[in-house]
Amino acid sequence: MKGVKEIRSRIKAVNNTAKITRAMQLVASSKMKKAQQLALLGRPYMLLLTEIAENLSKLGPSKLRHPFFERREVKTRGIVAIGTDRGLCGALNQNILKFINANIARNENVKFITIGKKAMQLISLAKWTIVANFNVSDRTDYCELVPIVEFLKNAYLANEIDSLEVIFAQYINPLIQEPINQHILPMLDFHSELERLCKNMHINSGEITYDQRPMLVEPNVGSVVAMLSQMFLSQNIYRVILEAKASEHSSRTMAMRGATDNAETLSKELSLEHNKLRQAAITNEIIEISAAIQGL
Repeated sequence: MKGVKEIRSRIKAVNNTAKITRAMQLVASSKMKKAQQLALLGRPYMLLLTEIAENLSKLGPSKLRHPFFERREVKTRGIVAIGTDRGLCGALNQNILKFINANIARNENVKFITIGKKAMQLISLAKWTIVANFNVSDRTDYCELVPIVEFLKNAYLANEIDSLEVIFAQYINPLIQEPINQHILPMLDFHSELERLCKNMHINSGEITYDQRPMLVEPNVGSVVAMLSQMFLSQNIYRVILEAKASEHSSRTMAMRGATDNAETLSKELSLEHNKLRQAAITNEIIEISAAIQGL
């Protein structure tokens, strides 16, 4: 019966694991729904900002004067890589690292800014240069964004980086999270950005109507452009962080669901094996009793 006892112990351990992964799945699912709502709600606001910026750009380059809107020679690329703080979310972080290795040449001058402990660990192990790391909680409060945006803004204005990109897992649906590289700075082509946002929101960009009347900007174009550039950067970073959080919780939900299903399948297989061994042991005992009776 030694084998039966071992299998019984394994069944108990597997069932306990299934309970843990099921609980983690429920928690991740709850967070996933909130993160999805925030990510989806942030898209229309970004769409509106992009429309305003495109309308202002029609006033001419001389009016839209700001370092964020000026083309410059790219000597150093600044890349924000968004990962997770915890594991148990499938291959999400590994896919981001694979995307980085596949799309960025080693001979380029690149400075990484990481968000999330796992992103920092993986990129550091891959021997890329990391100049800063930030952590964002699951609540994703806007106040957590302030030091990130200030660091990026100061680095760009001080010419420490000449472009800014964000690599993150874009939320497509609960089953699909696709690593992408989104250009942030400098902001040059608002029309393409508008089309990309419309595609993400399943809106036909041709349906957007533009006001052709002359635009009056108060108090002046310079102050509005300065404020708009800050809002554009902040909202862009906030939106991609929300998208990344939605992808993280979706991936973790699917991973925990898969772990729970595997544990339940293994438990059934072990139970079947346990019953077979137990039945065989009972049969042997009956045979031994029958033989002993016949020998009397």
